[in-house]
Amino acid sequence: MSRPGCVALALAMSLGGCTRGDLVATVDTPDGGGVGSSVDAGTSDGGEPPDDWEAYCAGRGPAIFVGEHVCSGRLAEQTFRHALCTCEGLALGASFDTDAFRGSVGTYQPGGPGGDVGVNGALSANDAVSVGGSLSVGGSGGVQLGRSFQVGASLHSSGPLTGNPSSAFVAGDARVRGDVAWPSLQVGGVLTVPEGFSLGPAQAAEVRREPVDAVTPCACDEASQVDVSGIIARHARDNDNAAIGLDAAALEGIEGARELVLPCGRFHLTRITGTGRARISIRARTALFIEDIVDLGEGLTVDVQEPGELDLFLGGAVAVAGPLTIGSTATPSRVRVYVAGSSVLAFSAGSTFAGNLYAPRGVLSLSGEAEVFGSLFVRHVEASGPLRLHYDADIREAGASCTDG
Repeated sequence: MSRPGCVALALAMSLGGCTRGDLVATVDTPDGGGVGSSVDAGTSDGGEPPDDWEAYCAGRGPAIFVGEHVCSGRLAEQTFRHALCTCEGLALGASFDTDAFRGSVGTYQPGGPGGDVGVNGALSANDAVSVGGSLSVGGSGGVQLGRSFQVGASLHSSGPLTGNPSSAFVAGDARVRGDVAWPSLQVGGVLTVPEGFSLGPAQAAEVRREPVDAVTPCACDEASQVDVSGIIARHARDNDNAAIGLDAAALEGIEGARELVLPCGRFHLTRITGTGRARISIRARTALFIEDIVDLGEGLTVDVQEPGELDLFLGGAVAVAGPLTIGSTATPSRVRVYVAGSSVLAFSAGSTFAGNLYAPRGVLSLSGEAEVFGSLFVRHVEASGPLRLHYDADIREAGASCTDG
């Protein structure tokens, strides 16, 4: 790379893994020159490297610290259990569908079973809804529909089923805490409705009259939330920046283009700002902690390719005027993004999100027809057009290599 204003920190490593001696920092200067040096992996203060650095880079050890060690894979598999989880209600003006695949097995194929959805509030939709997995709705308003409805596994609604869907089908069991007031409903398993509520014309393999408890599918209460701010604060002090000569301000004040290529390790940046565009490339096991805002004028690309994986923690608001591209649609389970705060995250037309997003206090705004590979855990979703979610079920086994945490 020799573009003006381009900064690169690269790793010389074989596909067999990285060792402390493999770390190399390279900076391209505006005149095209470059300086490279090999440095031993160390701590942020230039001392000896953390005892778990080699275990972390081999995929075994913990990636993040909050008091005790926490393995990033285990955190991910516990957090991203649904294709979509919303801490509030979900109101859809256009079609919505989910399915699932496994990036480790092959490329995405439409219609794969899975892709659970959890909504802590009520669900309302004016267009077709198709959930490839289970649907759990926590709001007392239940489910209100205007078009066709299909659930590939089970349905649990804490309120009535209202509206006028043209057709409604649940492949598994359905538990409804209220009236079934749809013109038709077919349930492949057991339909459970409490005494005193209407069954309407619903048909099921079996009907039971017994109490149905309210459900809260998404762990949004303060005590259950991931302490993203605390994790970032810890790693502002405890990181591997010194090992590669990474300046925490490396992506501030960007004009034109700037690229950051990160090796295996845990790194801290103050913020990402400027009028230009930035690219972050990941080819190893990496955790990145951004303390403050992401505010760019032309776009941001976070490119993660096998065998790379990224845990990205964002401490401030995110505002990217141009296209925002994160992850690979082939393996979205390898990207996990955790956001602190309650800002609006906007994905404009031309953006691509292929990863797992955790922002339980944030609003996700999607423009036009939106297609997401991975999963979303947010407070609220605003979608101006159709929304399609393709869940990479590999995320449910992300902690398989963890030995602690």
